[in-house]
Amino acid sequence: MKNVLLILILISLVSCKQNPTEMPNNGAIFLKTEIQNWKKQLVTNGEVGNPCIADTQKWIQENPESYFGLPKQINSKSFDINGDKINDYLLYFSVGESCTGGHEEGSDFVKLIYSNENFFLENDKLREKIASEITNKLIEKHKIEIKKTIFSITNFSTQISGTYQSWTNSDPDCCASISGNFKYNPFRFKIEITKINSL
Repeated sequence: MKNVLLILILISLVSCKQNPTEMPNNGAIFLKTEIQNWKKQLVTNGEVGNPCIADTQKWIQENPESYFGLPKQINSKSFDINGDKINDYLLYFSVGESCTGGHEEGSDFVKLIYSNENFFLENDKLREKIASEITNKLIEKHKIEIKKTIFSITNFSTQISGTYQSWTNSDPDCCASISGNFKYNPFRFKIEITKINSL
């Protein structure tokens, strides 16, 4: 009976993230653990492969579903984005150059870890959401067809900020004809975009 009770306690501890109000002031251990877990999740799910190696054919065989590899460093920024006086965390990294030797381009990988009552919750769907919101906004404002949008994170404070590039149907693969800046609020689901260049 004691063993069963011990197992139940362990399961409950593992299944819940640390209470935000009990975290160490800097959250360094929490953040390190979250980064390691995210890296493992990305590779296990086939979203990225292991870090690139010089032998591209070997890398392709070991990572058949991926173009990009894990970077040497995951960037992180903290800010109380939802106004509950507890810091939230944004993890992100650039896809860099393709490990396959091709010229694929992609948006930054991004994950938001935010406090909600007594727990931390996660949003790792922002990569698709932000690109989609930028595309929709361009189509709505300029009545054009967009075939691809990618973005890079530059800051995390009251909103997630960054730069973007978008390709119209007539753009060659090498060169996006539209670029600009964006700000996205992940709780209001609102995006603001500005164009650096003109259509």
